[in-house]
Amino acid sequence: MDLPIQLQSDEKVIQVIRRHPASLWGRLALIALVLIVALIIWSNLGSSGTLGTLLNIVFVLVIVGGLLIGFMVWYRYNNDLWVITDQRLIDVTRSTPFNQQVTTASLRNVQDINIRVRGVFNTMLNFGDVLCQTASASGNTFALIGVANPQQVLDTIDNARAKARKET
Repeated sequence: MDLPIQLQSDEKVIQVIRRHPASLWGRLALIALVLIVALIIWSNLGSSGTLGTLLNIVFVLVIVGGLLIGFMVWYRYNNDLWVITDQRLIDVTRSTPFNQQVTTASLRNVQDINIRVRGVFNTMLNFGDVLCQTASASGNTFALIGVANPQQVLDTIDNARAKARKET
């Protein structure tokens, strides 16, 4: 896999993590529902004249807007990833083609690791959040939101952290 960041010369990728697909499909299903309702309402309105033209413009804008929002949800899902290496945690978020944010945390500075699984849906599909408290002055939390198998991710980070601390 081609990563959107440059690794250090002696750094090895342990795991690349993406959000659980349910986070994508749920949002896309909601957008599809709104678009279907808009199309049904639009097809049942028989207005003509100025009001009909205005309603047609509004519904076309709703449909085009819904499709654009759907594309952006898909784009964000495909360009939001976390990388666990043998030295650090890396969070790469690209919300638009023109906006990228990369956050890193040294595994040696990770103090506490917690998982949070909330709700029946998340429990049934086994996805949740992994929160890593770092030893920085501001006490930052490195959050992996909506990942599949959060317990497995916690174990992977914990094992990598233990190895990184032994090597110093």
